[in-house]
Amino acid sequence: MGFYDRDYAYEPDPGYGGEPFRPSRLLRGSIVTTLIAVNVGIFILQSLSPRLQVLIYEIGAMQSLAVVRGHVWRLITAQYLHGDLFHLLFNMIALHFLGRPLERIWSVRRFFVVYTLCGLCGNIFYTVLGVKGVIHPLMPAVGASGCIYGLLGIVAVLFPRATVYIYFLFPIRIRTAAIALGLIAFFSIQFRGQNYGGEACHLAGLVFGVWWAMRGDAWWSTTEWRFLPRSRPRAQVRGGRPATGWRWPVSSGAASAASPGQPPDEETIDRILKKVYDGGIHTLTEKEKQVLQEASEHRRRREARPGPPPRS
Repeated sequence: MGFYDRDYAYEPDPGYGGEPFRPSRLLRGSIVTTLIAVNVGIFILQSLSPRLQVLIYEIGAMQSLAVVRGHVWRLITAQYLHGDLFHLLFNMIALHFLGRPLERIWSVRRFFVVYTLCGLCGNIFYTVLGVKGVIHPLMPAVGASGCIYGLLGIVAVLFPRATVYIYFLFPIRIRTAAIALGLIAFFSIQFRGQNYGGEACHLAGLVFGVWWAMRGDAWWSTTEWRFLPRSRPRAQVRGGRPATGWRWPVSSGAASAASPGQPPDEETIDRILKKVYDGGIHTLTEKEKQVLQEASEHRRRREARPGPPPRS
C-alpha cells in the first residue's frame, strides 16, 4: 500500500470540509449508513404495535432512577430509540450530513466509539441532573440527539468554515451554529424550558464532541488499542515470561525498528505516515525515522530483485 492509498493522503475539499467522494468507500461499507439503518429498523419495530412500543420504552428508554438502580444499559439503548417520525428524521438527516465528512477521515471503529461516547456523556449528564433533582428521576428520554450534537461539536472544530443550512434555507457557518445551539441548550436547562431534559443531553454531547476534536482525536491517532483473542500460555518461553495473545496500547512515539531482515509492519508505517502528514517530518522521533528508513531500504531491495524471465 502506497502513501496515496491511505485515507489521510487526500486533501480535503476547501468548500465542503471533508474528503473528495470516493466510491470505493461505499464498497467497503459505511458506518453512517449502518447507524441510520439500525435506527430506522428499531423505529419500524417499535411502531408495529402500541404494546410493543411501550415494552421497548420500558426496557430501553433513559430514566435516571432506573440507571441508578442498575439499568446501566439504558445509557446506550436510549440512543437508538425515538419518540416519533419527525424526531427520527431530524436526527438521521443530521447524522447523514455531519457523519459523512468524519466517516471519510476516520476508521469505522473510531467513528462508532466516538458516536457512542457522545451519546453516553449526554445520558450520564441526564442521570446526574435526575439524581440532583433538576430533572424528575422518573422522566423518560429517548433519541440519538446527544450523539448528533457530539458530531456537531467535532465538525465545528475540525471544519469551522463549513456551511450548514438552518431549515434548509438559511446558510450559517457550522461553528456559529454549534455555539448558538449550545447556548440555547444551556439556557433551556437554566430556565426549565419545554425540553430541558433533552437539552441536557444535547449540551453534554456537544461539549464532549468539542473536547474530543481538540484532545481526544489526537490521543486516538497516537494510541492503538488491540484486543486479540487470548492464546494459550506456553509452559516456558525464553526470558521466563509467559506468552499471551493480548497486545496493549502502543504509542506512535515508541515505534521500534523491525527485527533484522524483516520489514516494519504495515500498521506501524501507516501510523508514522499519518503523523508526518498531520505534523510534519520534524514531529517524528529517532526510532520512527529509523523505521521509515528501514522500510524504504526494504522497498528498494525488493524492487531491485530481478524479475522472472520474459515469456516468448
